[in-house]
This record gives sequence, C-alpha cells and structure tokens, in this order.
Amino acid sequence: MEKTANKVPFKETMVGPTIVLLLICMVISAALACTYQITKPRIDQINKETADAARLSVLPDADSFTESKAKLPEGVTEYYTANNGSGVVATCETKSFGGTITVMVGMDPEGAITGVQVTQHADTPGVGTKAMEKEYLDTQYLDKAETDQSGNIRDDSQIDQVTGATVSSNAIYQCVNEALDAYSQIGGAR
Repeated sequence: MEKTANKVPFKETMVGPTIVLLLICMVISAALACTYQITKPRIDQINKETADAARLSVLPDADSFTESKAKLPEGVTEYYTANNGSGVVATCETKSFGGTITVMVGMDPEGAITGVQVTQHADTPGVGTKAMEKEYLDTQYLDKAETDQSGNIRDDSQIDQVTGATVSSNAIYQCVNEALDAYSQIGGAR
C-alpha cells in the first residue's frame, strides 16, 4: 500500500507562524516602550549630573547652573550661567580630524578662561588627543580673556598648536574662540 501525504497549501502554512511572530514582535515592542518610560527619568537625571560635573570642572567656583535662553551664536550649543555669579560655561562644537569635537569652556565674570575640556571627539587616540590633555589646555588657554582671533591656531601669537595634532588643536582653538564670542555677545555671569 502506498501512503499518500496530504499536501497543505503554502498559503495556509504561513498564516499561523506569521501571526505568532507578529504577536511576539508586538509584545517585545510594548515591553521595550514600558522599560524606556520607566528608565527615562533616571537616565535624564544621570545625564544632567554628568553634564553639571563637567561644567564644574571648567568653572570650579560655581555651585549650580542655569541654562541661558539667549540666542546662541553659531557653533555654541549650550550656554550656562553659574547661579552664584562665578561665571559662565559655553559648550561649542566644530569639525575636527575624526568628526565633530565638543568642547566646554568656563569663563569667570571678567571673561577670563577658567578651564577648557573636550567632552566628546572621534580623533585619533594618542596623536590627536594630545591637544586634549589637561596640561596642554591649561597652559594654552587658562586665564586668557581673548586670543588673536586669527581664524587659525597657526596664525595666533598667543597659542601654540600640538605638533602632529594640528587639526585637533585648531578645532579646540575654534571652539574657544566661539565661546569667547558668545561671552561677548550674551554676557557674563548675572
């Protein structure tokens, strides 16, 4: 005797698994959305604390910060004033060797730089990052209220670039100039 197999049409065999897969996707998506809603306030709080800690590192005399609502000049992404009147912190972005570089610059009530810190970059580790070291940034920018504003670090008589990290040095220089411009346009601590 020969067995004959009942053939089920392809259309009927795909409906069941497709519905099951669709339901699994919907349940997982709902679980992800709920997890996001539950963790978002904590993530926002951690991000704020991290940003405030970075601001305090470039403006150590500050106690807390308030974001400025003023129109920001090109290149400046954030501008915060210290609540105790000790200065301001500007965050600037520009193009660097490996992509966009983000630099935070603290300035006292007279506009003198109290600190410079690179908070984000994609430059070459070891070479491009030499221009981001605290020692270099402090010796080049600390206590300066202005640069030559020459447009390029090579043409500035006050600031030395890092050999081998010319593009990174110039990107930081551009950000510092943008921060100083923001200070002169928006104003200092209030």
